[in-house]
Amino acid sequence: MNVTYRTNFLLKIGIPLILFYMYFFQSHSTMTLVAAIVATIHYGAFGIDIHKKGNWTKVNLEHDQRTRSNAHFAGYITCWAIILLLFIGGVLVLHTDIPLTFPNVIAYTILASFVLRWIIRDYLNNREEIEDALPLN
Repeated sequence: MNVTYRTNFLLKIGIPLILFYMYFFQSHSTMTLVAAIVATIHYGAFGIDIHKKGNWTKVNLEHDQRTRSNAHFAGYITCWAIILLLFIGGVLVLHTDIPLTFPNVIAYTILASFVLRWIIRDYLNNREEIEDALPLN
């Protein structure tokens, strides 16, 4: 469903709020705090971008064919990165003296996959916006 940028931003900013609540009142896990900070930075940059472009009241066409295709491609790359990172992490946990446990490897891999997916998806979407803005000769 396509909604205004303001509504989309308000819905997405709830994720860091929930993560901060989980950190301060539930888990006290460093991983939760890191995820909350990364999500806050990501959605803060999203809000700044909306403000710069003046799109608060415009409809966010986030689910058109190109952005969906970019999200699928980013998910595909992230899937293979997760498989590779979990394999490497499992080998490191079993055969080295690195102070990691399997739950830590899984948690760090999940966080890294979210960040990687956001970076790839946003890069592809912004690249297409720039290409669309270029004048044709």
